[in-house]
Amino acid sequence: MTRKKSLDRETPSWNNEGVQKKPTNNSFLYFFGSVALIVTAIVATTILNRTSNTASTQDVRARASVTSLMRLTAIIQSVDESSQVVTVNGLEFTGSAPESLASLTKNTAGLWEVSVSGNVNLATLGSGSRVELQVNPSSFNIVERTLSAAAITLIK
Repeated sequence: MTRKKSLDRETPSWNNEGVQKKPTNNSFLYFFGSVALIVTAIVATTILNRTSNTASTQDVRARASVTSLMRLTAIIQSVDESSQVVTVNGLEFTGSAPESLASLTKNTAGLWEVSVSGNVNLATLGSGSRVELQVNPSSFNIVERTLSAAAITLIK
């Protein structure tokens, strides 16, 4: 007679009673090690950010917010007092051109429409007069050949 094993005595494979668990004492070590790495990364990033922003390197946003005016000279072709627009020819940068507009100095020939903003008496300006324009760089549109002048003064 053969003996059959009882199902009650077999331990199912999903029961881990006979398997010994590894000690979990190292879990705190992993936790503190991870926290230390994160803190080290934050400190290193802070140090790198502070050392890369030196006084010689200006912030791009600070340079973009500069509102200094460009000075240009031109010869007046016509004046329209009702629409506050002056048409000029021979537009040239006074002094040295800004670095970002250096390539534009070759393309400033031809007629330009200058809209005047501010207290400029257009009656004093006549055709053929040489003038100095103080222009906001953001209003300088090379494609449409338009710009906006904050001030116009006669050159004698």
